[in-house]
Amino acid sequence: MTLDELLLEWSYRSEKGYPSLDNPSDVLILEEILNKLKLPTYDIIQQLREQEEETPEEEPEKTVDTDGDGIPDSSGGDTQYDAVIRAHLNLSDDQPIPKPKHKYPFNPSGGTFNIQVKGDDLKYWQDFWTLTPPKAGEEVGTTSKGSGDGEISLYWLYQHSDSGVEARGTQGADNPDLEFDGLGVEVKAYPKHTGKHGLGRFGQDREQLKMLGVIFGINALSKQFSKGEGLSKREKKDVNPLTWDGGNLKDAMEEVLQFQKVDLNQLAEIYPIFNQIVENLKFLEERLGSYSTAEEGARAMALEFIKPKIARKPGPGGFLVNVLKTGDCRFWKIEYDKVVNNEDALNHIKATQGSMGINFEELFG
Repeated sequence: MTLDELLLEWSYRSEKGYPSLDNPSDVLILEEILNKLKLPTYDIIQQLREQEEETPEEEPEKTVDTDGDGIPDSSGGDTQYDAVIRAHLNLSDDQPIPKPKHKYPFNPSGGTFNIQVKGDDLKYWQDFWTLTPPKAGEEVGTTSKGSGDGEISLYWLYQHSDSGVEARGTQGADNPDLEFDGLGVEVKAYPKHTGKHGLGRFGQDREQLKMLGVIFGINALSKQFSKGEGLSKREKKDVNPLTWDGGNLKDAMEEVLQFQKVDLNQLAEIYPIFNQIVENLKFLEERLGSYSTAEEGARAMALEFIKPKIARKPGPGGFLVNVLKTGDCRFWKIEYDKVVNNEDALNHIKATQGSMGINFEELFG
């Protein structure tokens, strides 16, 4: 197992989807992984803790009032994002960036909410709409294909207003677009807040792909036994771990439940291939836990499906936000319980050729 694979395994098994040495449960999980690999558990954990303790704390930046309006200039922020704004407005480094005239709420412990960009702030919001930060390590003026419309507009709205939020950019494929006071904020710019929206590809989520492979593999095997009777053309050809909707997932879980009722160990004595099916079903049960109906099992799988992606972008407890050029913005706080307890959740999750699509409003609204 490589270091990346070890960290990935530790992340999957941690309580929040990312590991912390301050969490006794996460440390215990790491010890179990290291013991299984026969690595020096104490030495590695102690070394990680010492590295954390040796990291110097940054001194807080002093605030100034460069434009004399009585409001301190925003401290911190993101120097690259600020440089992009200054370059766009032809401002020198010592000239202040214009401030929004209104405050905009952000409650990290709150739920879903809307804001509307007001008055003169909307002029700058729309002017900054298509600006993008440079790639990590690149010069200002180069663009990052990973950044979409409205990202710098939202950064400016909160970082440079008197809203009490410290905003930063977090460039990187597996990072959220922004952080507000250290909390991840993933920015989307779809034309409306409703409907299924893309969250990106999920090919790196190997355990989730394995679970889906077990479910849809058993489904395909069952349909083969029935010679595909009653199946539509799409069901025969397209439904697989990379392409499915909630209805397909529920139907496949029905077949899994039927297989669980069969004495597969007895079949395995005759047909060795059933040994692998038994192992796969055990793996699925370990990950999904107990469920008595296909609906419950499918909802549990749906949550497992989105968790790794959400854990990276924006992160547990973070926010998805959809921004419109009109200034209408809707924030959704990521709360996993809403998915599990939503009886209609399966109608709002799908996969299309390896890309994830969910309805933010129906799952987290």
